[in-house]
Amino acid sequence: MVYKVEFIEEAIQDFKKLDRSQQILIRKSILKIEKYGMQVGEALRGELAGCRKLKHKKAGLRVVFRETKKGLEIIQILAIGKRSDKEVYKSATKRL
Repeated sequence: MVYKVEFIEEAIQDFKKLDRSQQILIRKSILKIEKYGMQVGEALRGELAGCRKLKHKKAGLRVVFRETKKGLEIIQILAIGKRSDKEVYKSATKRL
């Protein structure tokens, strides 16, 4: 099954702020999400319960995503960014 990936507006802005090499890493994550949906990454807890994250440890980047209520085949990207000070998770929480 192929999933449709949608970015919320703020996540598009997150992506545009990344340098070229970081964008390439994120594109690879998006391809995984399109192919496997909610089966990839790690489940998040607390206010982000129901969301998942994909990590790029060397780059320190995270992609936070969830299934939309519109349909089970649509995955929504909430935030993209560095883990430092949990900023990416704070951004994702605000965007829920």
